[in-house]
Amino acid sequence: KVSIIIPVHNTAEYLEKCVASVTAQTLTDTEIILVENASTDNSLELCHQIALTDKRIKVLHIDEADLSTARNAGVEMASGEYVGFVDSDDTIHPEMYEHMYSLAKEHNLELVDCNFYCTYDNKPNKYPYSQDGSVRILSAKEAVNLNLREKISRVVCTMLYKRSLFETLKFPTHMYYEDRASTFLFMAAAQRVGIINKAYYAYYQRTGSINRSKNFRKYR
Repeated sequence: KVSIIIPVHNTAEYLEKCVASVTAQTLTDTEIILVENASTDNSLELCHQIALTDKRIKVLHIDEADLSTARNAGVEMASGEYVGFVDSDDTIHPEMYEHMYSLAKEHNLELVDCNFYCTYDNKPNKYPYSQDGSVRILSAKEAVNLNLREKISRVVCTMLYKRSLFETLKFPTHMYYEDRASTFLFMAAAQRVGIINKAYYAYYQRTGSINRSKNFRKYR
């Protein structure tokens, strides 16, 4: 039903916790693709070790260290009807993909978006969006409008995509903040978009990550 793609680059310290949250999903008809991209730590070896623990896990290695390139490579390998993405230092709620997939099937949606919350090492979690559990079905135009105004999550990893969307769209490579350059395009390509106001995605704000090392050049 769902292919879950996890790009892996020098995140051995966090990988097992991440994958454990994915294998614990209540939606069990999944494949999990670890896309190791040019790590210099022991991430590749760890990917193969983890794959031995669950037959749903596959490992793909690419020689280019780039998040979007890794995601695109994972999509090419994916066989699920829908595709989701999890960054290898983050975790997800056990019911995330079951709820998103069920909504997509119930309303024949090509894209479903949920919310995230930020976790930190030494301060409380931060919830940027509503947690009221409400569900909305939007037109593509309505969804793009909210996306561009940051009224809904525009993080690649909070969305479930019909795999057919990737026949015409890819993630832009070698770009920081690629979410902002791509997620509105996927919403525009969908006929309708489902929004779940529940923070299923735990976005870990670790020191040294792209989001925690902002500067003008990266952002521009």
